[in-house]
Amino acid sequence: MRLFLTLILIFTWTSGLRAQDPLSLSDAIQIGLDNNFGIRIEQVNQEIARNNNNWGQAGRYPTLEITAGQSNAITDINNPASFLQGQVRSNDLNPVIAARWTLFDGFRVNISKERLELLESQSDGNAQIVIENAVQAIVEGYYAVLLEQERLEVLEEILTLSRDRFQHVMIRKDLGSAVTFDILQDKDAYLTDSSNYVLQQLVYENAHRSLNLLLADDLKRRYYLTGSLDSPIYSYNYQDLYEKMTKSNSNLRNQYIHQELLRNATALNKADRSPSLDLNLGYSYSKNWQDLSEANFGNESGPEEVIKSRTTNYFANFTLAFTLFDGGRIKRQIKNARIQETMGTLETEELKQVLDNDLLSALDRYDVRKKLLNISQESLQNASLNLELSEERYKNGTINSFNYRDIQVNYLQAALRNLQSKFDLIQTDTELLRLTGGILDNYQ
Repeated sequence: MRLFLTLILIFTWTSGLRAQDPLSLSDAIQIGLDNNFGIRIEQVNQEIARNNNNWGQAGRYPTLEITAGQSNAITDINNPASFLQGQVRSNDLNPVIAARWTLFDGFRVNISKERLELLESQSDGNAQIVIENAVQAIVEGYYAVLLEQERLEVLEEILTLSRDRFQHVMIRKDLGSAVTFDILQDKDAYLTDSSNYVLQQLVYENAHRSLNLLLADDLKRRYYLTGSLDSPIYSYNYQDLYEKMTKSNSNLRNQYIHQELLRNATALNKADRSPSLDLNLGYSYSKNWQDLSEANFGNESGPEEVIKSRTTNYFANFTLAFTLFDGGRIKRQIKNARIQETMGTLETEELKQVLDNDLLSALDRYDVRKKLLNISQESLQNASLNLELSEERYKNGTINSFNYRDIQVNYLQAALRNLQSKFDLIQTDTELLRLTGGILDNYQ
């Protein structure tokens, strides 16, 4: 009775599984791209890089400033040698408008603008890498759930066979044709399969929770995945894949941008050797108020009214600057920048070699896993046919419970190997797509 209740609970859980919201792979990717925190952070970085990429940030335009100063002073003069004696109060107001424009600085403005464009491209490349990694993780997470779901269905099938076999032996027991040893063997198999099924439920739940984490979705929400582990099988050519990788791999493209940034840094340091010519334009206005009512001029007292004065000044100045000697600082900076360029070239070549190795390894795995999939499919067909034939033979008493259990376990292992082979092939295909820069196009 306890076994029967356990089985009812298991199948009730399975029925609830099929009543969940449907989720296709494309929908999962869209949800993940909309919610992924890493992608949202990179989008903010992209916005910052776009805001910085303008001529004003590079220094092409003049700077305009307005300043105003106001001062107040009381001067008490007690000097026999001075014609003016007593207390003098003065107030000043000095507004100034000044503009500075760099007319020439060794083309630093153009070089800086090019650098800002490269930084924006690098930010876009970083976002591309984050998106590709997210898509790869979602694809693998999606198929991982499918894998565990289909494993659960296989274990459910095995559990059903064990239940039928146990019920069959109990009927034989009632008829007096089954011994206690056979009953114990069939019951043990039934309990083992029930345990495996319950444990697989936990594995499936964890896989689904991991997928929800990748989607930045509610961890308790459950979907019914509409995809399948049966995917197209391709015949890839290494040379074609290599050419795609060198042109489209996001990491490599970002490394190329990094190289350009290093060359740009060298050009910026070289610009320090050139003279700079600045134009300074301005307007200043000064207004002064003096109160001499408490002062005197010799024997005469100062005027009662406040004396007002003003001064207006316009100016246009040119400043030419050229560094004659700085202890070799500019020379060292240029040399260091060229060394950095050489390092960047070496890093690019190293990255190419690493990616080439990853590509070769992934392609080898893909070819091997295609063969393993074919083998596992044939093995599953044989195991399925053998299980179908042995079931009737077991009921007729032609084979014993040990033989039937061995055939049952063999079918289970063949089915699980086939599912794992399908998943491994999809995983390797996804890796090849990412290495060759085509993962976004493929899952768009």
